[in-house]
Amino acid sequence: MLESILAFTSADIALWVVSACSVSALFMSVYNGRVLVKQKRQHMLRNRRLQEDMRALSKSAVGMGQKVLQTERKLMDVLKKQTSILNTQAEHPSYDQAGSLIAMGATEDDLVNTCGFSHCEAELLLSLKKHNHSASASVH
Repeated sequence: MLESILAFTSADIALWVVSACSVSALFMSVYNGRVLVKQKRQHMLRNRRLQEDMRALSKSAVGMGQKVLQTERKLMDVLKKQTSILNTQAEHPSYDQAGSLIAMGATEDDLVNTCGFSHCEAELLLSLKKHNHSASASVH
């Protein structure tokens, strides 16, 4: 056996080494090809998932935008109603209400607290009612 190994020439040995390198390079290229195919599949799956996520985000953004617009419309309606209510309400309670309270015996402080009049307004209303009451009593 040693004789058969020694009988190889350097050209034969070189041929065997080149053949072995070629076979190992072939196996490595097949292995690398399989790895690349696997990586390509993984990238395609990731890409598909990202596209689905992007579609879902887009749909939710559109839905959120519609909700914001709807809320803005409702807010504008409420503001319009509030403005119309504020414009139709008197700034101070009516003097008729104060007259009714005075007829029931309300004091100056009652008029200030209940009707929101100043002390001067309440005092003036009380004096007018007393003056009208005494004038109508003297006529009868």
